[in-house]
Parts: sequence; structure tokens; C-alpha cells
Amino acid sequence: MASSRSIITAVMIISLLINAALAPLTFMFWLKNQRLMETINVLSQEVNRLSDDVNLLIQELNLTKQQLEYYRNQVNYYSSLIERGEGNLTIYGLSDVNLVAVKAIPKGLFSVVYEGVTLKCNVELIVGAGRILVNTSPKIGIDLQASARTAVLVAEKYTEVSLAKVDVIISIYADEPVDVVDGPSAGAAITSAIIAAIRGDKLNSSVYITGTINADGSIGPIGGVVEKAIAAAEAGGKLFLVPVGQSKVLVRVLKEYQIAPGVSVVVYRYKEVDLEDYLNEQGYKIRVVEVGNIEEAYRYLIESG
Repeated sequence: MASSRSIITAVMIISLLINAALAPLTFMFWLKNQRLMETINVLSQEVNRLSDDVNLLIQELNLTKQQLEYYRNQVNYYSSLIERGEGNLTIYGLSDVNLVAVKAIPKGLFSVVYEGVTLKCNVELIVGAGRILVNTSPKIGIDLQASARTAVLVAEKYTEVSLAKVDVIISIYADEPVDVVDGPSAGAAITSAIIAAIRGDKLNSSVYITGTINADGSIGPIGGVVEKAIAAAEAGGKLFLVPVGQSKVLVRVLKEYQIAPGVSVVVYRYKEVDLEDYLNEQGYKIRVVEVGNIEEAYRYLIESG
């Protein structure tokens, strides 16, 4: 009996010694596991940040590609023109139209975010020599020359009035200096303003439009639709006209995954939504309508009695 007790006592002592020896090792593994979880969480946040940066760069690249494609199409079109008819009609005209664009805002050394911005555009027609003059105030990083020329061409076709002996003065106004990244998207709005100036119509100040203008009068796609729509809504817009196919947009949705007790990973996913529904969910009351050409757009833009 004494021998059995001695054995049991010895086993218990050995067990305690083993547990005591393993305790630091166990604690070390637990500590390493906690640090690993913290590292995973930090890396997850860094991945999300890098993902945001990549998405912003993709958006900027897409905007640049769209502008390059737009300019290429215009160059091809104008190079194919041999002669442009000249009329002898002298007219005067004035009109105003809302513009909506996307501005770039630097964040840190290597990050840029994009935000919608509204501008005012004034078109003045005076007796001249067919010049197209673009003025911006204050400094606005926007290139309108190519789209302005196309806008004049389309307005002439739409109204059947030649501007060969008329100077078209396009003035863009902003509340502060801004770096606008998508000048061609103002083409449809400027075309409408020129038509209104020729015809003596007044455009509805609660209607905003975005879209490039092509030589055949069709309205082409643009980038930054969501940002522009929000800017239009915040400026009091009641109707936002977009190119065909762009009333559906991709928005970023946050999703959180719990990978361990007390440890979660936040990631972002993109899903397609209806732009008008999305704006309503964000508290904006503005209607979104797709338009395929300047004739459709002008019917919405002209102010009704």
C-alpha cells in the first residue's frame, strides 16, 4: 500500500513538474497566437487600404482612357471633314446651364480621392468669325476645347443654323479653384446651352446632365456617375440625366468577417445598384433618367411653362 502511494505521489510530482515546465511554453504559444491575430488584423486593414488605393487608381485610369478614346474619335471625325458649309446668318444669344464634374482631392503623398462638383456654364453668341472661346473663372483644370467644337457642330445640325459668322463664348464658373478630371463629360450640357442660346430657350436650373457629345448627336458614357449625382442632388437638382446604361452603378459595400473570438476582418465588396434607389437610400431626392442623344436630353432640359 505504501509503495502504491509512493508511486502515485511520484507520478503527481512528475505531472506537476511537467505542467510547470510546459506552462511557459504554453503561455509563449498563446502570446504568439495573440500577436499573430493582431498582425492578421493589421495586415487586413492594410489590404483594405491598398484595395481602396487600387480602386481609385483604376477609376482614374478609366477616366483617362475614356477621355483618350473621346479625343481619338473627335480627331478621326475632324480629319475626315473636307469642307464645312458657311452661312450668312448673324445672331445673338445667351444661355446658362449646370455642369457637374469630378474633382481630384490629394490625400497624403500617394493617395487621391474623387468628389463631385457643380459648376455654372454661360454661353454667349456674338457676331464674329466662327471662333470658339473658352473662359474659366477661377482656375479650373478642365479641357473643353475638343468637346466645345463638337458641341457647336451638333448645335448647328440640331437647329439648322450656321454659326460660321458667330463667335461662341463659353464661360465656366466655380466657387473656388478646382482640379476637374473629366472635361469631356460636359459636352452634352454645353451643346444644350448652345442650342438654347440659338433658339432663345431657357434651360431648367433644377436639371443636371452628364455625358460626352459625339458628332452624330449621341451622348457617350462618362466616369464618376455616383459622385456627380450626389453633387447635383446637394446643389438642389431634381433631375439627373445620364448616358444610356449608366443608371446602374457599382457601389462599395462594407462586410465584416469574424475570424476568431474578438478578431474580425473588414473588407469591401462592390455590387451593382440602381443609381436613383441608391441616392434615395442616402437621403437624396433626385430622379435619374437615361438619355441617348441630344434631342432626348434637350426635351428634359428645356424649362416648361
